Amino acid sequence: MKSVSFEGTLHVGSELLRSPVSGLPCVHWRLRITQHIAPRMQLVHEVASPDVFEIHWALAGEGGEPAAPPLRLRLDPEAARIHAAPVLHREGTPGALAAGRQFGLEGPLRVEEVMLHQGETVTAEGILEDSAALESPFRTTAHGPELLDPTLRLATPGIGPALLPWALGTAAVLLGATAAATYGAWRYHVRHNPFSTCVHTSVPFARVPFDRMRPPEPPHPRLP
Repeated sequence: MKSVSFEGTLHVGSELLRSPVSGLPCVHWRLRITQHIAPRMQLVHEVASPDVFEIHWALAGEGGEPAAPPLRLRLDPEAARIHAAPVLHREGTPGALAAGRQFGLEGPLRVEEVMLHQGETVTAEGILEDSAALESPFRTTAHGPELLDPTLRLATPGIGPALLPWALGTAAVLLGATAAATYGAWRYHVRHNPFSTCVHTSVPFARVPFDRMRPPEPPHPRLP
């Protein structure tokens, strides 16, 4: 056995599958279904396709060119950890309704769907069961070597452009809430603490006619 880390492509094990939520063809699908039972109660169901699939690893040959045929590694989906951006199906959408019909779930549902597609590039790491397969020229057997304890990472779209408007909107909401709370606290303090009420007294301003105004006097020296 040998720990390996490489970049390969996903391929179906026996035949293409179809996601029970979106109906799209794929190599593997995983669902996280949130079922709302009551206003403060919800159940989470995690379902995945059990079919074995493969990763094809094109090893480098002489001169750095990919060697043919590639090494075909079988994966057990129940032991695989998959890092990918899910597709969200909100309550009442066709995907959420399809999940309810497929699995017999009632009530409002929210579904997170992850799919692995045929030929998709993925970064994988794990333990190669048969390390001798790296040196063997016979790499297209029916039951090739297996990648144990696999971790798959799919490229996810960047979220940088979407973060800034969300952050600005959140900051505006927080500032508005802070101002409202401060004003409410001040109103409560004034109503319930009469001694803290400030009394403002207006002093009338006396105007002197221009002909009665005197020039300013020089300051008197201070006596020792």
